[in-house]
Amino acid sequence: MSTPSAEPTVIEIEEIPYPSAPRAWWTVTAMFAASVASVLDRGILTLVVDPVRHDLGISDVQISLLLGLAFGLFYAVVGIPLGLFADRISRRKLLIIGIAIWSAATFCGGLSASFGQLFTSRLLVGLGEAALAPCAVSLIGDMFPPNKRGRPISIYLLGQSFAGGLSVMMTGAILSGVPAGKFAWISLLDGLAPWRVAFLIAGVSGLPVIAMLLTFREPLRRGARINRDGASFGAMVRYMRDGWRVFVPFYGAFAMLVVLAYSVAAWGATYLMRQFAMTPALVGAWQGRVGMILGTIGALLAGVIVDRLSRRAKPATKLLYLALVALLMVPASMMVFMPTALTALLAAGFASLLLPMIGTGMVTTVQEIVPSDMRGFGVSLFGLFNTITGQTLGPLFVAMAASHMPGVAGKPLGLALTAVCLPSVLIAVVLYLLAWLGYGALIRRGGAFAAVVLARA
Repeated sequence: MSTPSAEPTVIEIEEIPYPSAPRAWWTVTAMFAASVASVLDRGILTLVVDPVRHDLGISDVQISLLLGLAFGLFYAVVGIPLGLFADRISRRKLLIIGIAIWSAATFCGGLSASFGQLFTSRLLVGLGEAALAPCAVSLIGDMFPPNKRGRPISIYLLGQSFAGGLSVMMTGAILSGVPAGKFAWISLLDGLAPWRVAFLIAGVSGLPVIAMLLTFREPLRRGARINRDGASFGAMVRYMRDGWRVFVPFYGAFAMLVVLAYSVAAWGATYLMRQFAMTPALVGAWQGRVGMILGTIGALLAGVIVDRLSRRAKPATKLLYLALVALLMVPASMMVFMPTALTALLAAGFASLLLPMIGTGMVTTVQEIVPSDMRGFGVSLFGLFNTITGQTLGPLFVAMAASHMPGVAGKPLGLALTAVCLPSVLIAVVLYLLAWLGYGALIRRGGAFAAVVLARA
């Protein structure tokens, strides 16, 4: 075991046969379902900004806090300890607890009578959902060999892309269905505002996923480790510190990209409604279709590309791949320059297409550059950095920028989206290139980082 002043020693754990294909892919199916359930509630608020403002008597800035800080605060704060738990205890049980928490909190959000109650609901949703990524990525990593993880990871991430589109479509249908009396036969929903009905329905979506998780066993852990009994927190920090030339720009780049992702997700629908006088139901239907189609294409492409890179190239090549995909996201920041609602939707759709490609590249790269007893911790750092910059600061910066922009209707909001998102994308490209340069330097220097990477070669 390493001492506080010693460099972590990488231990190669004996090879254990991987689970059968049916068992492995059933686990991926459960992770996909959990991913869908975790995102369903997030798209609701983006389509009901104005009704929620009216019902609860709150401002755009308070809405931005509900869209970002309320969810992101607990997600970021508890993400690290939950990642550590995922490296030590049953990931299946931890995930079941997380799903139960976020489902109950989403349901209660639909009954909120004030900003404070809805804010608390979003906090608890963040608490529950912080368990998902560390558990899911770690489980998949123990089900598939390194050169076959791209497809299962992309399928897991596809759940988020699919659910993003499904969420806005579901919300749009509910917004038009409630006034027409389509839910009147459910006594609990009768007489409630449409946005409340959407939250209540999303809240019960986690129950089938819990049932799925009860059907499979916790897999054995495998791969190179810092310590046979599990890495200490200090050893993890030292490993990251020694590899800062890769890890700082690597996580920083992702944090910049989620500024765009969450800003467009939080305010894109409102921009379309204000600028092009679209109804919430229409925005939900079209944005949902675009998001689901392009998100599915992006995830499937990502699985093929990343697996091919894993077989034929080093992790450093994935950093160049990430830089290229990030550069292609520039059109997603240009909604304000699109002359029609359709072209604006397609511009925003670039984010749905490319984010699964970023996510798959990021997650599989983490699995290759950190020891197996750091996977949960490594993935939880995504939550920390992208929550602080993307989910929390992104929507808030857009709201603040829009309040200082000239124009009418939705134009200030569109200009604010570009002012926040375009620099974020360009910074991300530069950071990925810096991580690529740092990777080469660390391999030449040797040490724990090089040992982990070369053990997976």
